[in-house]
Amino acid sequence: MHKCNICGKEMNTVEDINLKGFVIHGWRCECGNEHSDPRDVDNIVKYFKALKKGVEATVYKSGNSISIRLPKVIADLYHLNSNFKLPIETEPGGIRLKIVKQKAEA
Repeated sequence: MHKCNICGKEMNTVEDINLKGFVIHGWRCECGNEHSDPRDVDNIVKYFKALKKGVEATVYKSGNSISIRLPKVIADLYHLNSNFKLPIETEPGGIRLKIVKQKAEA
C-alpha cells in the first residue's frame, strides 16, 4: 500500500509512468501525484551509465538459428525474461526489436 504524500489517500498501482522516455511502474493518486518504482528508476540510471561505456548486443549461432544476446541492463530495464518473444521490424540498413506488453496466458 502506498499513501500519497500530498493528500494522504491510497495510491493505485500503475504501469504507465513516463520517465525520460521510458514507461515504468509506480503509483498514482487521484490528486495526480505519482511515485516511481525505485527499482525501475535504478534500472534507468544503470542504463544511462552503461550507455556511456557502450551497450551492445551479441550475435551468436545457436543450433540452426542465429541468436541475439541482450545485456542484462537492457533486460532489466524492459522486464524481459528468457521466454520473452520480441517482434522484429526490418528497415533500411537494419532491424528493430520492438518491446510489446505480453498478454497473460489463460
